[in-house]
Amino acid sequence: MDSKQRNYDLRKLLEPYANKWVALSRDRKKVVASGANLREVVSKSQSRDVVLMRAFPADARYAPTGI
Repeated sequence: MDSKQRNYDLRKLLEPYANKWVALSRDRKKVVASGANLREVVSKSQSRDVVLMRAFPADARYAPTGI
């Protein structure tokens, strides 16, 4: 596992997938699968070596909490 943290600007890549779940390739350069829920995306993605995430609208703000 790579210990270096990288920041990726995914706004343009994820813009068409707003409010959906997506599976990204490990290098985060392309969307491998998308769907309305996580279970659908997992079944569509052919590889287990993907990054799963929710694509928020470009104008949304997201602040994770440590609850």
